[in-house]
Amino acid sequence: MPIFEYECRKCEHTFERLVMGSNSRKSVTCPECRSRRVEQLYSGFYGRSQSSSGVTRSLSSGCSSCSAKSCAGCK
Repeated sequence: MPIFEYECRKCEHTFERLVMGSNSRKSVTCPECRSRRVEQLYSGFYGRSQSSSGVTRSLSSGCSSCSAKSCAGCK
């Protein structure tokens, strides 16, 4: 299930939402001020896999070297 990160354009609150389907994205509101003026942010992801030889790989995109909790912190 996709989890999207949003920022409210009214109060600047950053939050995440589990969104199912493109129609659901249109109904996202800010949990702080209830505004519908929200913008979807680009978020990185993290994944780990291990090969049969025991080598562990990390998969990521975006701000892999950034120490922020989300890409919203990179502004």
